[in-house]
Amino acid sequence: MPSPRAHISALFTSNVLAGSLLAETALPPKIEIAIPPAKVSIIALGPKPIRRYKRPTQHTKDPRFQSQNTSSRSRQTILLGAPKYSTPPTQLFFKIHGNTNWQLMDVRFNNQGVLKKIPALKTIDFHSTIPMVEGQNPTIQLPAMEPSSNTLFFLTPAGELKSLWKNNPRVTAVPLTWSATGGTRILLINTSKQVVTISISQGKIFPLNPGQKKRVDLNSHAVEMNIKLIAKGANDTKISLQESILVRPSITKVYAFYSAAPMTNGGRTLACFRAIYQSPK
Repeated sequence: MPSPRAHISALFTSNVLAGSLLAETALPPKIEIAIPPAKVSIIALGPKPIRRYKRPTQHTKDPRFQSQNTSSRSRQTILLGAPKYSTPPTQLFFKIHGNTNWQLMDVRFNNQGVLKKIPALKTIDFHSTIPMVEGQNPTIQLPAMEPSSNTLFFLTPAGELKSLWKNNPRVTAVPLTWSATGGTRILLINTSKQVVTISISQGKIFPLNPGQKKRVDLNSHAVEMNIKLIAKGANDTKISLQESILVRPSITKVYAFYSAAPMTNGGRTLACFRAIYQSPK
């Protein structure tokens, strides 16, 4: 017959095991909540390079001219590529934390691009080349974005003259939003070094200083009415933009002004990027 001490010890052990089992079964299962991604578009703004041509000689090895008649070959010219650092990179590369594979992000030059999904709540480094040189800094770094957000990132050159895009560019972030009243929202961004005078229908005239952003909500009751938008740089005699806007629900129109080369921009030092985005359904 077991002693009273052994009986108490066994009873204590069984109670501990039962309590431990109940504690384990009482824990709620782990539920991983998927975080909606953010969407971004990277757009480079800057002067267009001058087109350069070269007249081929009889020793030209370019395959475009090998099939041409020899007598007419001398009358044709070859379009040369843009000089190095006169244009931005066409693609940037990034890694998602924990993933060894590189992903790419297209960079549009003075044109609208698509919004691409990236992880939210994480800072992401973008590089212009892979593999990278050891210790190389990222070309740009995007801050942690809110879930389900939509953001445009404008890149502008930080170099001078013939090396505009040699250094890492300046980055301007513009959250893409839609009017709560259901009308058209206008986003105005000035990345240039000069003041831009903005004129909107009904006599609304105001300056947009370098680095300034402004949001304008058009009256939702103005649907089917044309709103005229005019913009002019302080250093130019010609206007940079003249456009009629038809007010529509859930539309955002983006106008980003940037420094341009007069020789490739109709004699103006100010150019304008234009894009239109529809509210996500």
